[in-house]
Amino acid sequence: MTMIEEVPTIDLSGSREENAIAVDAALRKFGFFYVSNHGVDLDLIREQFDMSDDLFGLPQQVKEKDMGPFNSNLDIGYVGSGTQVLDQGLGAESNSVQEAPDTKEQFMMTNNKIITDRSSKTNPNDIFEGSKNYTVPLPNHHRVSRAYTSAVYRLNLVLNELLFDALGLSDDERTTLGSEPFTVFKQMKYAGEPSDPAKGKFGAGAHTDWGSFTVLATDMTPGLQVHMFDRWLPIPPKPGCLIINSGDQIAQLTNNVYRSALHRVVTTSRKPRFSTAFFTYFNLDAKVGPLPPFITEENPPQYPLDRTTLQYFHFKLKESFNVD
Repeated sequence: MTMIEEVPTIDLSGSREENAIAVDAALRKFGFFYVSNHGVDLDLIREQFDMSDDLFGLPQQVKEKDMGPFNSNLDIGYVGSGTQVLDQGLGAESNSVQEAPDTKEQFMMTNNKIITDRSSKTNPNDIFEGSKNYTVPLPNHHRVSRAYTSAVYRLNLVLNELLFDALGLSDDERTTLGSEPFTVFKQMKYAGEPSDPAKGKFGAGAHTDWGSFTVLATDMTPGLQVHMFDRWLPIPPKPGCLIINSGDQIAQLTNNVYRSALHRVVTTSRKPRFSTAFFTYFNLDAKVGPLPPFITEENPPQYPLDRTTLQYFHFKLKESFNVD
């Protein structure tokens, strides 16, 4: 069995206790895992990719004018290819230094109502209700994106409970961290333009995700790679499964006992590649630093104890787009 074949597929229809143990083991070793029986309808996933294809097929002027400009405070809107640089020096540790911006287009929506109105709550059946987002001029976009993001939002609540079980958190700690997650829905199209790692050209440069869990759906076109054990390993898509990635906030909670996996996208085909990432964060005002059980004399705090989710999110967002 190869190292990648050891990455678990967690069946969410199984025992919650056993699944929490599996999550703990996966995050300690890999920083990601697959999930099956995840509750997101497979036909809806395919419909979401059809809609994504239509979205990025719109005229460039429509994408830039009607679906933009990009708002770096709320993380909403359209961003064209050659704009974002995800590798902020992390690639240097793995000989994956990025010399050119990412070769992907992206469109983002967020439940930013909870940023602008701290007393508001997210509707789990329509998570963008009341938030400021750009309207995509496609008749099916609202219906499909609403259904898809609501399903994945509910999946994230399940994943959080498994994480909190693994960490042994109290009810109060669970409420403080996970009662009102902030989320970013990002549709991406990677150009049919092969990457050239030797020249620092990537679909997406080496990076870790910033939040808690990322729920990733792909169109089954390869490209995702993770850096483990001093080499880059491909993460192949699995039919019927979603890929779950652990982000910086989970590493911060556990003082790096759980991994925030360093990953990148290397495109090899001239066929465009579509993927959809649903980035989740803990509550905006939650102070996300190392929990007491993970602080020892041998492993003192590696992160601030008083930095909130919103502070970290804005710092990383503006760093990646080089804006003040």
